[in-house]
Amino acid sequence: MTRPDTAVHSRVALFIFAGVAALLLAMHGQRMVLTNDEGIVLESAQRMAAGGRIYVDFFGYMSPGSYWIQALVFRLLGVALWTGRLIVILDFAFQCALVYWLAAKLASWRAATAVTLTFAGFQLADPSFLTSAHRWDSATFALAGLCLAVSAFMNGAGRGRWLASGAALAAAAWCTPSMAIVLVVVAAWLAVSRERRSSLVPLLGGAAAIGLAGVALLMSTGSLGAFFAQMAWLRQNYSGVNVLPYGSIIGGYRALLDGSHGIPETTVRLVLIACVALPAILPPLAILLGGLTLWLGKARQQREVLFLLLPAVAALAITAFPRADVMHLAFIAALPYVLVSCALASLLPARAASWLSIVSILLAVVFASNDVRGWRESSPVSSPAGILQVARDQAPDVQRLMQQVHPGDSLFVYPYMPVQYFLTQTRNPTRFPYLQPGMMTRSQETEALGELEARPPEWLLYMQLSREELLRVFPNGAGRDWRFAEIESWMQRNYVPVEGPSVNVGGYRLWQRTPAPEAAALQR
Repeated sequence: MTRPDTAVHSRVALFIFAGVAALLLAMHGQRMVLTNDEGIVLESAQRMAAGGRIYVDFFGYMSPGSYWIQALVFRLLGVALWTGRLIVILDFAFQCALVYWLAAKLASWRAATAVTLTFAGFQLADPSFLTSAHRWDSATFALAGLCLAVSAFMNGAGRGRWLASGAALAAAAWCTPSMAIVLVVVAAWLAVSRERRSSLVPLLGGAAAIGLAGVALLMSTGSLGAFFAQMAWLRQNYSGVNVLPYGSIIGGYRALLDGSHGIPETTVRLVLIACVALPAILPPLAILLGGLTLWLGKARQQREVLFLLLPAVAALAITAFPRADVMHLAFIAALPYVLVSCALASLLPARAASWLSIVSILLAVVFASNDVRGWRESSPVSSPAGILQVARDQAPDVQRLMQQVHPGDSLFVYPYMPVQYFLTQTRNPTRFPYLQPGMMTRSQETEALGELEARPPEWLLYMQLSREELLRVFPNGAGRDWRFAEIESWMQRNYVPVEGPSVNVGGYRLWQRTPAPEAAALQR
């Protein structure tokens, strides 16, 4: 039977989930945020919803889990920006609910309240972070799987929760394959204990069921072989350019201190830098403090649970590699937040813990206010994906883009902003949602160029990427070419920038195809 306090914690967690989801749907569902990655999921999922086969009919960048989920949403609810954001909003709301539930289970409702507010505030600080991404889905499935394991163990539940835990962890791996490490951690934790070993079969049974279902779905569309080929391509091409040191940020931390004057300003900036770096600080801190509570005997009731969750933190951090920067570590930050909070609640005197909670919440509110301020300083712009809320400095260009380019037109976005296909509801003439110099190969450049020549698009959104900009985002790409010269040469011969006025959205300028006589004249 469920304990009364457990039932209360579950009801509060459900309220948190519903409240966060409703708030974000209202504020963030139609908010246009230009990020490199969001369109990878949305543009590809829309192709799938229309009957396209991932990996066969078009280039599928990653494993198919997030594509499947998003395509299902498009089929059920239609195509709009809010339906493209729905999954990530539900992911984040569910993470907030699980953070509260797990902290309340391991410590107290007070610690749970403080860590949930802190987690939510810091995670919401950058609106571009809360956008569609496979790592949101995989991190949420993994956290759910771990919480199901904790619930099954602490409540002495039967096979059902272990089956659900294995299924959730396998679903995480279908979204981000490296998440399979977390399943291995849970399985090993069960296997080392004679009392727990009987739960290993339902855990692996749940994982096998989801694994086989995914394989069957790929086979039904004739995509299984192409899926394995794409995973091999990623293994060969992704890591070389995408390596980032643990805890790094794009541009480096030094840039955050540039221009500071005097000790007070420098101190404030150092505090802000520490807040920015929290996703990298928290995993090792969770392991250190969790180990300290075990050594001091302050976690007797949660001892066995910590022996599961502390290795799980390390496993989650490993899944961020090779691009283990702060942003990618932020996706898996929920569990480290919980464990650090619970350890501090156990180790610190009550008064000190209270003050630390107050300071943490206040800092999180300051960071979250950046998101609220950005939402208030936005303007509505009509688009084929619904009424967008666009930052006021970008709104005029976005409006001109929507007036010039119409749904169904052919558009090529280069090198890397596939969300524009989705927002404009235009046709991509190539099989590639994006073409990243330094990662895509020469043969893929040739293939894309052949498709462009066969079906020249009417419009381009083109950013002339510099070597410096590529290295700022991909510092390990120094030995790679930063541009596809043949594609760019073809575009510059056959297209001219739109003038009177020009259209420039997020650094991508709108170009239009020149009529054949003009193109010939330009070449002369």
